[in-house]
Amino acid sequence: MSRSPLEDVLTPDSDGVSRRAVVLRLGAGGLGGALLGSRLLAGSAQEATPEAGQGGEFLAVRQYTFAPGHTMGELTAVVNSGFMPIVTQVPGFIEYFLVETEEGAISISVFTDQAGAEESTKRAADWVAENLGGFFAGPPTVTTGTVRIHE
Repeated sequence: MSRSPLEDVLTPDSDGVSRRAVVLRLGAGGLGGALLGSRLLAGSAQEATPEAGQGGEFLAVRQYTFAPGHTMGELTAVVNSGFMPIVTQVPGFIEYFLVETEEGAISISVFTDQAGAEESTKRAADWVAENLGGFFAGPPTVTTGTVRIHE
């Protein structure tokens, strides 16, 4: 059975680091932790949500495949300088992850509410269309959802 790219991020090799992914954690939110090792490690989100430890945050996960000739190094630079100032201004922003996969990248935006997750996806689509034309092989796969458990 094949695994999804996110499962690859969360599945460690013998060194405790995922086989196919490198994570860049950006943001200053309360979720804490990074996607390294054998599970999603999360710290206190008490400042962000009264339900910390019991879920309540919302995620927007966007999976991108690089077009030939494009790299994670290029993407990291433009996301840091261009998209981070945009996503951090979305109401309810907690944290942002940019994950390198074998085929491209996964971005994970964390918010205190569903409206923030949805707004980040809209802003990401607009920003990518304006700034990264031809960088990806097609549109991203987008998934949003409510975090029910984090520890």
